[in-house]
Amino acid sequence: MPHRAVQTRIATPADVEVLAIIWNEINELGARAERAINPLTVADATQRFTEVVKRDDTDVIIACDDDEVAGLAIVRVVQPDPLSPTRLLQLSNIVVNSGHRRRGVGHALIAAAADYADERGLDHLSAGVYPSLREAGRFFVRLGFAPVAVQRVAAVTALQRRLAVGPGATVDERVRRRRLRPALPPPRRRAASRSAD
Repeated sequence: MPHRAVQTRIATPADVEVLAIIWNEINELGARAERAINPLTVADATQRFTEVVKRDDTDVIIACDDDEVAGLAIVRVVQPDPLSPTRLLQLSNIVVNSGHRRRGVGHALIAAAADYADERGLDHLSAGVYPSLREAGRFFVRLGFAPVAVQRVAAVTALQRRLAVGPGATVDERVRRRRLRPALPPPRRRAASRSAD
């Protein structure tokens, strides 16, 4: 039985509680490393969404399926890096409530984001997807999104351990400690096989 078309709109402060509940879904689905980077609880999410909805540089697009909030996407106009002369629309935290999946909600959110970008004269959309959410990754690939850069994240303390330096170490100390490490032995080469004459 066909359902009514999914409608989209920009979130208002009245939507914050519902957004926090939907957010909890992706927090439950994410892998441990992803929860470490973005460890929001529902209470935190309510406060964060309240702040985001009020910001001038960020909007939350809501998708409604049969008059019920079914998904969200946070959009923000960004410069990809400090040397880039262009701006693009960054999509983040794209969530579709489990009861509304496979009903066009994700497509409606992306279409609304494309319209949002077009209205602002932007030529590209960027979407961040947690690696453990493979189905979401495949969804973006089917829509034509391609990887441009991989953003890797490391905990500062773990990185300092790997570099064998502590906080506050000078550049000279870092270089000296790096040089003091024993060099890796050269790889062994296999003896060339001799052919019989």
